[in-house]
Amino acid sequence: EILIKPTPPSPQVSNNSPICEGQTIELMSDEVQDATYAWTGPGGFTSSDQNPTIVLATPSDGGSYCLIVTVDGCESISVCTEVEVKPTPASPVVNNSGPVCEGETLALSATSITDASYSWTGPNGFVSADQNPSIVNASPTDNGSYCLIVSIDGCESVEVCTEVIILP
Repeated sequence: EILIKPTPPSPQVSNNSPICEGQTIELMSDEVQDATYAWTGPGGFTSSDQNPTIVLATPSDGGSYCLIVTVDGCESISVCTEVEVKPTPASPVVNNSGPVCEGETLALSATSITDASYSWTGPNGFVSADQNPSIVNASPTDNGSYCLIVSIDGCESVEVCTEVIILP
């Protein structure tokens, strides 16, 4: 009598991408009863977890992650899921036109970054989405750090700041 074991069913696989650089990749698979899991991926990645994670992901971690399950010595067909890890945007160079005298206009500036949105914050609840915002009729209460984060495709740069001086 010859026993022919069935090929295990291939699980459904997925992931949480696209994600930003520095976030965690979560690979997900359906449970297959009595199976062992063998994931492979970019950079020599391997895991025997059903749902492995990769912390502090970099763009080089993006790519195809494939899973084979083994049940009773028989392997399933390999199934894959594509992971995208978007890079951290470059931080702009920021500057200001100060020191300026009270009542004058202070100009903030940032180098242009393609496809970026800008988010400035500063003293007195200052916020702006402009690349190069201005503060008209500046006063000494406007002194302090003005900081900028740029976002591209949902991923944020490192915050950069410029110190503003308004002379009375």
